[in-house]
Amino acid sequence: MEADVGKAYSPPGGESEKARTIPAEPSETGAHHAGKGPRPPHYEGFGRATQLIGEYKEYASYYLGTKIDGIKASLRNVGIYAGLGIAGLMAFSALVTTAVALFLIGAAMGLAHIFDPPKYWLGALIVGLAVLLLIGIGAALGLSKANAAFRKATVEKYEQRKRWQRGQFGRDVEQAAAAKKEK
Repeated sequence: MEADVGKAYSPPGGESEKARTIPAEPSETGAHHAGKGPRPPHYEGFGRATQLIGEYKEYASYYLGTKIDGIKASLRNVGIYAGLGIAGLMAFSALVTTAVALFLIGAAMGLAHIFDPPKYWLGALIVGLAVLLLIGIGAALGLSKANAAFRKATVEKYEQRKRWQRGQFGRDVEQAAAAKKEK
């Protein structure tokens, strides 16, 4: 649909072109601008500008409303998916916990049957102690490895910085400190 440039804009359901046109003669109910004839052309332009400002305000409000509603929908979806993720994580954790518990109970009962008569308390005690020892050893090894990796990364960071200093200034911080001590 092409716009007719010569014709004044009239929104659907809005006022007609005739209703917006200012009559050339004063009306019976009152004269335009103190009864001196038709309004000057600049009044028509001002009215049109006022109308366009109102129209563009509505379009901007419509645009902002759609953007805000889109953001609300996105946040709602994030909340729903976060809730589903948390519920899934809880279900998975319960499943793993149950499997581990059944495994440990089975190991304890199997160990208890080695003794004659079966001593369930001893089987549970031995399996529980073994699991705690394995967890402790694993944690100690993991922390040791993590600390070594952090230490290595920190040393490398400062070695790289000293290389940059030597390239930039001709000496690094250690060489500058040693030169200051000699003086």
